[in-house]
Amino acid sequence: MVMAGGMIKRLVTSTILGCGIFVGGGIASLHSATAQITGSEVPPPEPAILFSADEVDYNQELQTVTARGNVEISREGRILLADTVSYDRSQDVLTASGNVSITEPTGEVTFASYVELSGDFKEGIVQDIYVLLDENTRIAGAGARRSGGNFTEIAKAVYSPCKVCEDNGSSSTPLWRIRAARVLHDSDSKTVEYEDARLEVAGIPVLYTPYFQHPDPTVKRQSGLLAPSFGSTSHVGSYFSQPYYWSIDNSKDMTFTPTYTTDEGPVLATEYRQRLDSGEFDVVNSITRDTEDDWQGHIDAKGRFDIDPTWRWGFDAEQASEKTYLSRYGFGSPSVLTSNLFTEGFRGASYTRADAYYFQGLKSDDDRDTTPIVLPHLQFHGQSAPAKYGSITTLDLDGLSLTRDEGTNSHRVSAKAGWELPHVGTMGDVTKLSLSVRSDNYLVSDVSRTNRENYSGYTGRLLPLAAIDWQMPFVNSQGSYQQVITPIAMAAWSPNGGNPDEIPNEDSQSFELDDINLFSHDRFGGLDRAEDGFRASYGLEWGIYGPQGGYTSAMFGQSYRANENDTFARGSGLDEHLSDYVGRVTVAPNQYLDLTYRYRLSKDDFSARRNQVTATVGSLDTLRLNATYLHFTDEAGSEEFNEREEIYFHAQRQFNQYWSGQAYGRYDIDETDPLEYGIGFVYEDECFIFDGRVRRTFYRDQDLGESDEFLFRLVFKTLGEFASAAGL
Repeated sequence: MVMAGGMIKRLVTSTILGCGIFVGGGIASLHSATAQITGSEVPPPEPAILFSADEVDYNQELQTVTARGNVEISREGRILLADTVSYDRSQDVLTASGNVSITEPTGEVTFASYVELSGDFKEGIVQDIYVLLDENTRIAGAGARRSGGNFTEIAKAVYSPCKVCEDNGSSSTPLWRIRAARVLHDSDSKTVEYEDARLEVAGIPVLYTPYFQHPDPTVKRQSGLLAPSFGSTSHVGSYFSQPYYWSIDNSKDMTFTPTYTTDEGPVLATEYRQRLDSGEFDVVNSITRDTEDDWQGHIDAKGRFDIDPTWRWGFDAEQASEKTYLSRYGFGSPSVLTSNLFTEGFRGASYTRADAYYFQGLKSDDDRDTTPIVLPHLQFHGQSAPAKYGSITTLDLDGLSLTRDEGTNSHRVSAKAGWELPHVGTMGDVTKLSLSVRSDNYLVSDVSRTNRENYSGYTGRLLPLAAIDWQMPFVNSQGSYQQVITPIAMAAWSPNGGNPDEIPNEDSQSFELDDINLFSHDRFGGLDRAEDGFRASYGLEWGIYGPQGGYTSAMFGQSYRANENDTFARGSGLDEHLSDYVGRVTVAPNQYLDLTYRYRLSKDDFSARRNQVTATVGSLDTLRLNATYLHFTDEAGSEEFNEREEIYFHAQRQFNQYWSGQAYGRYDIDETDPLEYGIGFVYEDECFIFDGRVRRTFYRDQDLGESDEFLFRLVFKTLGEFASAAGL
């Protein structure tokens, strides 16, 4: 039914033949003018324009359609909303006015007061344009021209991802924005180009450029400059770093970071990353020429690759040209660099691994000639499925070849076969019986022995072990709380004399008794040393657990050794029949408090041999404090330090939605002097990051003395920022 004046009401269903318009329930389908068809060639139908409106006026003579009120038009994934739309079928031109918005298939939205477009929305002009891109980034201008469906050229434009807040009825100035005489947004290449552009911060112009380009916010990887960093250190003076990111293709990229320093030469650091079908690798390196005209540099590479579902291989390569290079140029301060080539396999409950190691010690007394090379180190661990009564059989194999230019060389083959039988008693007690035999075979040279000449030749040992572990938990429910008390005991036996002095000690040099290894059958971490004789440990664990996850727990224990010998070093806590007391206390009633105290007390007078207190208090939303207190005496058996008493703290505070700060410090209580401290502040909102840090160290590292460090970083989000390291 056609009403007077040619107007079709929204809820009227009508069909007008020959004019290419169908209206049903207020939804219409328009087709642009049809080309003549010759012969039997039938071209594919042109995409339809689907629209709905409160009312539609069709003029058949002029071939125009006018829609008014809540107009919605869709074509090829693009959606136009407006108060009024007029479509001229003869010219294939569409005009819209009043609250106009165009949503692209990519999600980009364009707002305007008036648009004049081709029927496919790909060509036309726009007045008072406002474009909303990904991540709430905005481009606004006096007018624009669309072409090709992907180019939007905006005149007198402003670009900014910053929110503009209403303050007393007027809009405030965004934190930063770019003003330009012309802006071109290419939605296909996903770039934003500027002509005669200036960067304004808080409305104040700070930088001008005749041309500028950056990826639009939908781009996650694209070549370009990253956020720079600048600052000062006592080792290199003032510096400025400007990273450049190169997106090579979808599987690999590279970052170049040239750094200019005032007291040393320029530094070029690179990082290459690549992903393969079978794995990935990452290579970081740097190079510079110092003030003495010597070339310096480092490499830090890592790769992991799958061979098949069972096997994989990988590598780690770490080397530096001199011991203090990494610390001097801000690449970290490790004490040793480890290069490793390995392959490993996982099948069922078995594990196989082969390694080669090369080490570079960075301490002042490290000597390359006495640093070992490990080639190879072979390991295998396998265990059977639970058999009769739940018993499990295990097999461990280990082969190692360790050589030096100067000093002891060691070639070792070890094998250990074991059997375990767990048992749960009727009273809830848990018992495990363990039996094993271990064979260690060595071919060594230049092994240093006390009051005897160095030894070269074959040596070895055969070491059986029998052990039993027992524990019995007692559970008591008190309302919504559960209390658990668990007595624990362990007894083990191996023959005496398991450590002849012909066997070098390469992998078991560092040992300290604590609550973690108290109930281990062999408390050495490696194979070159073995715990022998009869030994036993006892202890008690207690814990109370709340319904919301909070808990408090404690543990206390001691060990006994039948033989008093030199298996363990003096001060280790295990050098006499009865060991020192070890234990821990943890209090964590909720997410705002976590307190752990670990201790080792003298068996004679309960004096503290080693104390460590770690506390975390507060919430990241307000203020969070972390503190660690560490104290160990000369009798604690530390091979690295003499008596020391230190405290370390770290505080984080979220001041408001945008500002946060942190501070840390490390102090030597005995000397009443700080070892280092630092402070930093970060401002971050939807469009900007400011990161500022200050650090002061008071200790010496070989030729590096006390240092002061300053770091500042400014990031204008969406201007191509991908990632940025802190720099020096």
